[in-house]
Parts: sequence; structure tokens; C-alpha cells
Amino acid sequence: MLKASEEFQQTRDWVRYPTNSETPTVNDDSRPDPNGGTTADQVDYTANNSARLQQTVTLSASTEYTFSVHARAVSGSVDFKMRNITLKAAVQKTATTTGPLTNGFTRFTYTFTTGAAGSYELALQNASGNTARSVIFWGAMLNQGGTAAEYEYAAPTTGGSAPAPAYAGFGDAFGGVTAYYSLRQFTEAETLNAIRVRRSSDDTEQDIGFDSNGDLDSTALLAFVNEDITQYNYSTATQMVADFASVGGAESVDSVGGEEALKFTINASSGTHFPYRFNVFGGSGECSISFDYYLPSTNTDIDGIQMSDASNDIGATQTTQDAWTSVTVSGTLGGTAIYIFSKKGGTKSFTGNGTDVFYIKNLVVTQTTADGAVTTWYDQSGNGNDATNATESEQPLVVSGGTLVEENSKAAILGASKKLNVAAAAIQDTFDIFAICNIDDECYIADMRQGDVDGTMILGRRTTGWLYNGSTFLGSASSVSTATQILANFEISTTSATYHENGLSVETISHSVNTSANEGFRINFLSGNTLQIQELIVFNSDQSTNRTGIESNINDHFDIYT
Repeated sequence: MLKASEEFQQTRDWVRYPTNSETPTVNDDSRPDPNGGTTADQVDYTANNSARLQQTVTLSASTEYTFSVHARAVSGSVDFKMRNITLKAAVQKTATTTGPLTNGFTRFTYTFTTGAAGSYELALQNASGNTARSVIFWGAMLNQGGTAAEYEYAAPTTGGSAPAPAYAGFGDAFGGVTAYYSLRQFTEAETLNAIRVRRSSDDTEQDIGFDSNGDLDSTALLAFVNEDITQYNYSTATQMVADFASVGGAESVDSVGGEEALKFTINASSGTHFPYRFNVFGGSGECSISFDYYLPSTNTDIDGIQMSDASNDIGATQTTQDAWTSVTVSGTLGGTAIYIFSKKGGTKSFTGNGTDVFYIKNLVVTQTTADGAVTTWYDQSGNGNDATNATESEQPLVVSGGTLVEENSKAAILGASKKLNVAAAAIQDTFDIFAICNIDDECYIADMRQGDVDGTMILGRRTTGWLYNGSTFLGSASSVSTATQILANFEISTTSATYHENGLSVETISHSVNTSANEGFRINFLSGNTLQIQELIVFNSDQSTNRTGIESNINDHFDIYT
């Protein structure tokens, strides 16, 4: 089912990635093959995890297939991957010069089962480690079934061109990245996740990856963050009395109408009268509260009760008298506590009589939407420069109050007084940074001052400039646009710095900087201001010759400017 079984140089069938200087080289018919001929091809992978040869096939639904290839090392042993890009799955193989077949070949296999019917992309890919490797390949084949069938040659396509991949990411076009933080997929073959998210309602964490378009999987993200989380389920009155405190009254366990419940008796003071429980809800969002209540008609002051989180009322005032009544209320959270207010004439604050009461039982508190905080923004380059923060109060949001944070209809990360930290030395003296962001008047996109140590650098925007050289802010602050989505590029060397915005050169300045003193790199959401960011790409090298292509690649995906 694969074309060009022995002609890996045929680009109509075997597409090479990346499509720049990082692309693999195929030396066709250059090596002895398992049949004693010289039709084997040597594939030289560049030092790029994503370097690969790829072919697209049309397969049936829910069917088992076996992908096979004959391979050997040029010398010693060498690793490579057999990958089903569409299924985001792969197996790593080790080729040697001492395989069981003629001329040291081994026939390697990879069996998988399809999901839906349609196009599937299969690849012979470099192994991990960003290391250049050479593998000799011959006789690639795909057959239906759980084992490799007897080898059968398939000729190359005689016309047309290879189908375009379903998604091609930044890493498919550009290599040499030091760190890649993005809410889009780095390469078509990438299986890493984008971010790790903490759900505020119960602090559970989950990794979030990508959809078929290479964008953040917002469906999976929102399903996780907005899962209904039962915060409290009070099945006994004793438990409620133990957990709730009171203002303007007193609690006790009592029975009314044959049912045991929390009894709340107001006192004779002025002000509000309520039982309450702190730290019920996590973050902002929506909630649902179900409970049974009993409101005696013998009361002379209390004529209703209402749930609240202190900041917002949750549901309507409940006024039914002399009967146990079951009710469910819902509302938007403005706080983290739950209050059950006594009401008189529609108001919460009044002078009590010391005798009026109400009863509550079977209280179930559920948070239905929440905040999604980013605990880790993964470096998809494979270099391990993950941006992390374990301090909850410093974590930026990708979901706010149950709603996806977006910029120009694509997911974004939002922060104020937030930061994500990267290990020291992630940035060197000469580097290029590309960022998709929307900044407030004073924000730092990249900050090498984790301990506020002089001799380090800040890039972003401050009222006095956009680059800090250890003692002074340099450049024109007004050169960086605010309150709009921009593609910002900072080209930094040991003697100069250039700022580009939306593909255009804005300002070049001379400077002296010492990044060797930095304690680490951080994506810094400056206190009191807002930074919304979707992608941050770091090169520890001068990318001025690639800048136009890089900016075009970014803009094609995020659609920032014409």
C-alpha cells in the first residue's frame, strides 16, 4: 500500500521534513540491499528530532495494518522511529550492521489499528536527541493485518505531486530552536503537549495537547476545567453544624417536620444574620447549589433566605413556608465562600428579634465552571526548557471563569502579577525572540532578572523603554504597540538590539548587556498590568536572515497583519 518501496528519493511519494536546511538527504541506490544488489538508499537525518520521510495513504476504519521496512546502520547501531503521524504514535527501532538478513539488514515492523477511515501519514523519522543520524533503508511496505506480509515491491507514482500534510508547524519549516512555547503544535509529527493546566475548583492538573488543526485542544481543555466538581455534600446536620460558622445568630442540630437539620436562630443585633463556610469554591466560574429548607410561618422577622458567595447572590430568595422544600439555585461566582442569608422584607441587613429560625438539610455544593491556570508551558523543541511555576497565585490563566482566553479567535495565556520560570542559561548573549502577544502599558515579554540582578535584560515594554541593559531602559517605549495583538521580534547581539513589529523594522539601538549574570529566563506578567501571549520562540543564534520567513510562518497561522 506504500508507493516507491525502494525509491526514498521520490518526493512525489516520500515527502521530506523539515522543508528547509534541516531536511534529510537521500542518497539513492548507494548501498547494498538485502537481495545482494545495490538498490538500498542511505538517509542522512539532520540534527533535528522531527527530520523524516513521510508518505500519505488512504486506510479503512477500525482496521489493523502493519508498516514494515528493511534497515541497517552505516556502522555500529543507530536509532530511528516508525511513526503514524495521524494517530500520534510511534515505535523506536535500533538498526545495526549485523542484522539477520543479507548485508546486515533487519526487517522492522510497526502494527497499528486505525480510527476513522481516511488519510493517514506514515513516517520514517529521526530518533530523539536532536542528533544527526544515518540509516540505510530498503523495501518499505504497508499491508493489512497484524503481521508483515511477504515483501512486495510497489513502484513510485508516475505523475502529480505528493499530498500536502494535514498540518505543518513551525518546526517543520525551521530548525535550531532553543525553546518553543506555543498554543500551536511545533511540528506535524509532534506528540508533546502544549501546557499543563490546574483546575481551580479542585486543583487537579492535566496536560493539554493539540487538535487536528495544530491548535490547542480547547475542547479537551474546557471539558477538563469545567467538569462539575462537588465541593461539599452534607448528608447530616451534625456535619453541617461542625463545618459552618455563624454571624448574627447561632447554629444547632434540631428537627422540624420529622426531619433533622441545621437550625439557625438569629440574634437581636442589627446587621446581617447567616451561617457561612469559607473556601468552598476555587477561583471564578459558575456554581450550582441544591438543598432542602424549612421556613416557619411563626417567624415575625425572617420571611426568606438566600444563598450568596458574599460578592454575588446565587439564585432567588426562597420564601416557601411550613413545608420542607427542595430547591436548586445557580449563579456566577464572585467569591470563594458560601453564605446563607436571613432576609426580612427583601433585605439582608436588619435588627433581629433573637427568636426567628430557619432550617437547612441535604446541602450539595457543586462548582460547574472554573479557572484553568497554567502550571507548565512546555518547550516543544525537545530541549527541556519548560516554563513552570508551582505557586498558585503566580500562575497565568488559559481559562477564566469557565471561558477560554482568546486573542483573534485562538487560545491565549493571560496574566497580571504572574510569571513562568525557565532554568538559567536558556538565553545567551546573542539571541532572537519572536512573540505573539497583546501587552498593556508596562509588561515584560522576556525577563532575565528572576532575582532582580543587575547585568541582565528585560524585553517588552516599559514607559521608559523596551530593553534594560542592567542599569538603564533603552529604546523608545512608544515603539512597542499596546492593547493590540502584535508579532514582536527582538534581535539581540553583544553590541546592538533591533526591534521589529508585524514584519517591519522599528528601532535599532546600541547597547552593552551581560546575560551571563542572569539567574534564569522568565515570561513575566508584570504586577498590575496585563500580558496576553500565544507564542514565544527563542533562538540562541542570529536569525536575521530567516526573519522574514519566520514571521510569515507565524503570521500565516495567527493572522495578525496583512
